[in-house]
Amino acid sequence: MPQLSPNQLDRLARELLLAAGTPEDITEVVAGSLVGASLKGVDSHGVMQLPWYLEEIAKGNVDPAARPAVESKAPGLALVRGNKGFGIYALNQATETAVEIAGRQGSACVGLADCSHTGRIGHFAEAAARRGLFALVFGGGAHEIWRNVVPFGGCQPIVSTNPYAFAMPGGRFGPIVVDFATSTVADGKVAVYRAEGKALPEGWILDKHGQPSTDPEDFFDGGMHLPAAGHKGYGLGLIAELVGDAVLDAPPEFNWFVITVDLGMFRPAEAYGESAETFLQFVKDVPPAEGFNEVLLPGEPERRAAEARSREGVPMPEKVWQQLSEAGRSVGLDLAEVVALDRA
Repeated sequence: MPQLSPNQLDRLARELLLAAGTPEDITEVVAGSLVGASLKGVDSHGVMQLPWYLEEIAKGNVDPAARPAVESKAPGLALVRGNKGFGIYALNQATETAVEIAGRQGSACVGLADCSHTGRIGHFAEAAARRGLFALVFGGGAHEIWRNVVPFGGCQPIVSTNPYAFAMPGGRFGPIVVDFATSTVADGKVAVYRAEGKALPEGWILDKHGQPSTDPEDFFDGGMHLPAAGHKGYGLGLIAELVGDAVLDAPPEFNWFVITVDLGMFRPAEAYGESAETFLQFVKDVPPAEGFNEVLLPGEPERRAAEARSREGVPMPEKVWQQLSEAGRSVGLDLAEVVALDRA
């Protein structure tokens, strides 16, 4: 199994995107998000997505050079149209727009439509939190093309994984980032287990006959997700679906809302930081339950993974490496040469 350093991973992502016709500034944003996810241990939304992205470009479903257009709808409200381009770049633009509006008038809601896959959405909520904002990013609307989650009490899929990400500043603890699918697990996590040849935990999926399964292949053979936490994930998923479809119109992938609030409008940043740190330390001081070493804050496992992988490298399952290598050949690249990989 190859072990790639952050620099190798970054070069791999950039060279693949550039070879597929992506401008340098768009490449920087897209590669940064994918590599960041891989470093944080969120492999399902990391560089393993690149073969799919290149396939979508080759099919004409994604224009790698497309730039989003921002339409002002009202004070505090905007709509970003992705123009069939990279979803990561478009969601970055939507987030920047929401941050800028909130900085001027305290809060913002920005819709994003007509773009491709947006990667790890916690990345964007976290970026806003680092600038002193509360952020909520959520989306859906793809029930016509990504119908793979059953409703609570049902055995036929009707919506997709419709994720949410919340983030707030956490003082010395770093941003608090809550990022989850409204299904028990995201598609990409199942793909990771499949690539690693591992069985799924019980309670993640049903097979195409509506029966519980732990075989990842069953999911990709017409299987389906269960909603997270039963009726709770089901309810959140339906709200995201209504926003993504009924509000923003049928999407090519997902449509999104980005909501930001300038917390300094309510209380000075220093006072907020002191209160946040006091509470978060109170949480960290809770004695761990049996089987746990400590209580972790949302976002903490990802930060620790990034620290470890920055030192030790990112493991690359053979199946993922093969898929990336094939993607490289499709655009005239030998990835082993690109990253100077020593296979001895």
